[in-house]
Amino acid sequence: MRLFILSAGATLALASAAFAAPTAPTTQPLKISKECSQFTGDTPSFCTITESNLEAIPAGTKILYYGPVITNPLFSSSNAVIAVGNGDSALGYCIVYESASPPLGTCAFHAGSGTLAGFQAIVKVTVDNKQIWHWDGGYVLGATQAAK
Repeated sequence: MRLFILSAGATLALASAAFAAPTAPTTQPLKISKECSQFTGDTPSFCTITESNLEAIPAGTKILYYGPVITNPLFSSSNAVIAVGNGDSALGYCIVYESASPPLGTCAFHAGSGTLAGFQAIVKVTVDNKQIWHWDGGYVLGATQAAK
């Protein structure tokens, strides 16, 4: 009987370990600045990164916006692609309250390829008085963390 109780306890311990919630990955800080002087409202429109603390997303990278809503004066709601080049990209979605003073919003990225494989991020979107847009939040990047 004692052996039965011990083996039942061991089985329950293994079963509960198998169903334990996965540990959330540790996010790293993400800070990106971009300028949008070439944003036309066409699909796609783009902004250009001027500063980034993530080596895998360097200055000069384009962020392409595909809509569906990118010219509404109240808000924008758009698929977004961080297009580094050479197959390195990340896919997400941004929504910005354009008529707020100052405008503010959120972008969430859920997939990436190349050096951005496994990229996930969520950032707060703000704009300063010089019309430089800022993304501040956190990210995880596959198995390798490419932060500076």
